[in-house]
Amino acid sequence: SVVVETAVRFVELTDRAIDWYLATGEHAGKAGAYGIQGAAGAFVERIDGSVTNVIGLPLAETLSLIRSAIGA
Repeated sequence: SVVVETAVRFVELTDRAIDWYLATGEHAGKAGAYGIQGAAGAFVERIDGSVTNVIGLPLAETLSLIRSAIGA
């Protein structure tokens, strides 16, 4: 098993920006109420770690585990 941590830093959000984002409806049904690959990506100032982890599955780490499991 492996643990993958990713820190996402957002710009400081104004009430107007928050209202706009909520009006998109994109937040509904999402962990953390945002999808980095969508409208909320405009608010991301910095990412430390795996972008694919934020999207939902840390691909490089998953591939590494698969390779270890099959002996490749």
